Amino acid sequence: MPAAEHAVQRLTRLVFALLDADRQGGRMLTPAWIRTHVDGYQDISDDAFLTKLHRDIDTLARAGVPLESRQSRDGEGTSYRLQSDQYELPEVTFTPEEAAVLGLAGEMGQTSELGVFARSGWTKLAASGVSRDLSQAPVFAAVNDLTSLSPAVLTDILTIVRAGYRMTFDYAATPTAEPVRRVMDPWGLVTLHDRLYLVGHDIDRDAPRSFRIRRINNVRARREKATHPTPPTSLQHIVEESLRYGRQRVDAVLTIPEGTAHELAAAGHRRTDGRVELVDVDRDWLARTAAGFAPAVIVHEPADIRHDIVELLRKAD
Repeated sequence: MPAAEHAVQRLTRLVFALLDADRQGGRMLTPAWIRTHVDGYQDISDDAFLTKLHRDIDTLARAGVPLESRQSRDGEGTSYRLQSDQYELPEVTFTPEEAAVLGLAGEMGQTSELGVFARSGWTKLAASGVSRDLSQAPVFAAVNDLTSLSPAVLTDILTIVRAGYRMTFDYAATPTAEPVRRVMDPWGLVTLHDRLYLVGHDIDRDAPRSFRIRRINNVRARREKATHPTPPTSLQHIVEESLRYGRQRVDAVLTIPEGTAHELAAAGHRRTDGRVELVDVDRDWLARTAAGFAPAVIVHEPADIRHDIVELLRKAD
């Protein structure tokens, strides 16, 4: 093994020994203890050991490992202790908004092109001590805009937004409609009920508008700066207002097992017969969310929503 690898292993063992001593009351480690218990310091002369130990202590100090050194009273030389209050990183915390963004990133593309990026990001966060409760995640990932979002489209839109340019794109109002070229000063992306929307100032309509991203293609930046750089209100509010009209609202009755599908359960109230009743909810959201928790969740009313759920599950196969 090369000498550099030996040095790295020895330094790592020394740090672990200091950490363990700190957890056991912060005792000082004497040179004699280190030579006996830390691999890498045996089978050399006393002078060579002290030289190597002092060099390793200096290396750790240069690397930012805070150590306290104290001259032993019993003549055993200088002892060492880790200053853990300066060594350990503070707890990683997030605001509710930041946690929502990270949760969205974790959901984006679990089985799509964005899945690699999502898993990579969560792996790095997990290494820093962050955890996420996945106990309420549905076994089945519902069909939604995030699972089909292309990284290229996402990159193009975000690049244009950050640069502050005007953009054009083709938009189909329905899956069977002919695409129409639109011009927009973009503000950002908003997720709502498993759908993702591009929000901005529509130049042709001269008003804020939102467009479902699954119906957008051929995103291009124009060689002109956006003249409407600031939204009049929150992007979430713009999307909610634009979708308030023309969306079908329904009352529903579902079977939701205790401890599952909290999103659905929280939207209604549990009756004495154990079923959950929802009042005035978005029909499309209900179908997609219930499909995500199938077959545990059963929609009893309206009965025709079950057909929508079957179609969603069939598309996901």
